[in-house]
Amino acid sequence: AFDGWEIDAIVDAFRDPNTVPAAITTVKLAIATIIFTIALLLPVSIFVEIKAPRLRPVLLVLTLAPWVVPPIALVVGVAGTFRTAAPWFLSSIWSLVPFYTLWALPFAYRAIDGGLRAIDVKTLYEAARSIGVPVATFVLKVVLPNLVSSMLVVAALTAATVGGEFAFASLLLKQTLPTQLLLLNRADPRGSLALALLIMVV
Repeated sequence: AFDGWEIDAIVDAFRDPNTVPAAITTVKLAIATIIFTIALLLPVSIFVEIKAPRLRPVLLVLTLAPWVVPPIALVVGVAGTFRTAAPWFLSSIWSLVPFYTLWALPFAYRAIDGGLRAIDVKTLYEAARSIGVPVATFVLKVVLPNLVSSMLVVAALTAATVGGEFAFASLLLKQTLPTQLLLLNRADPRGSLALALLIMVV
């Protein structure tokens, strides 16, 4: 079944001088997006679960909202604002992080919300407060250790989103692995397909 499969195609793909820098850029963006997504969602999710559970449907809708707007509309709208106010931001690769975060919100929120519900964080919070445990201590020593699996899911889904997202990087003229795959496909279709398969396996 694997007759004709060779490692040469992947080697050829990495011989392209732009492949390794694009891969490194994608890894950096994935790490930054994971951190940004967790930092944005975790405090809000904990607050809603403990203090305002009625806002959960609102938060669910808000995290889904970016998927209603086409990527080109998001990029054009944001780029128009930052082009005059902060042009340095659009020229940086880090300008992709907010867009990737928006795109990962639906998956990330569901993973975090599922983890918080599984440990019944509201009951744990009330018990902790009844014995005088500070909120920061409660979050650090009770909530976070119990959300490790949820955080790993968030990290995996966010990294997959960054590794496969083409539209934002292309519209903002950034060279990431998905955009490099398109360019590589024109010059070396065999190497591009082999690299795409490697990315899917990873």
